[in-house]
Amino acid sequence: MAYIDESHTQRCAKEPHRHGYDVYYVGCLLATPAQAAVIDNGLDDLLKQVHHKFGVPSNAEFHGQCMFQYKDDWKCMKGMHRQSAGIYRAAMRILADSGARLVIRGVHVGQLQERYRKHAHNPHQVSLQHCLERVNMIAEQERDDVSVMADKVADQTAQEGQIARYQLIGNTEGYFPSDLARIKMPFQWVDSRTLYGLQMIDMALFMCGRAGGIDGAKKLNDGDKAVLKIVDVIRPAIAPQSAVWYPMEKRTDYGFLNRLV
Repeated sequence: MAYIDESHTQRCAKEPHRHGYDVYYVGCLLATPAQAAVIDNGLDDLLKQVHHKFGVPSNAEFHGQCMFQYKDDWKCMKGMHRQSAGIYRAAMRILADSGARLVIRGVHVGQLQERYRKHAHNPHQVSLQHCLERVNMIAEQERDDVSVMADKVADQTAQEGQIARYQLIGNTEGYFPSDLARIKMPFQWVDSRTLYGLQMIDMALFMCGRAGGIDGAKKLNDGDKAVLKIVDVIRPAIAPQSAVWYPMEKRTDYGFLNRLV
């Protein structure tokens, strides 16, 4: 099973070409049914604990940005920075212990538009294609098919139609052509509140995006240190095919997390 979500780290006004910013990510949590069950049970238990200890709503959604910025279901955690980071780390340990894998692909939006101008594809489409190509490669190696569950997006029909087109014509575009034959159609478009797998990839992807924008050469503040501690928990689960594409530099960065301190 492949749980897919997307995230966009906003452009840095002071440093518009700074790496790690203005990157559109698509992440995939690749899990067997047994691994997905570990995640479901683990997050369910964790939610019960934080509900009783901190008053987080019993039906709260594990959502990376809300947890990190104390919004919506997690506003009661405002000011409890250490405890909030501990909850986040606990969630990521569930992911790491499950044995599931993360495939993360990103593209620098500004460079994509600058290089291809009016012919530039939608960054979500580009990142989704790159992510599914790598997921399909893993599935080919393991001789297994993949069912895709994706968080609802505005253009879901167009996105699914593009993948179906690639399967029909026999290959994707670009430097890593694939027929995506192991990707089962149609996608299952699901409200993330109803599926722990989608909540898990949201949390992992949000935190990896935050970590990707940290400059390890500069002095780190407490927030950056907390982010890196969280990412360290899941770093072993991140597949080596994960990367960010910088079109204007004509390079793909496979070490966008590994270089962080």
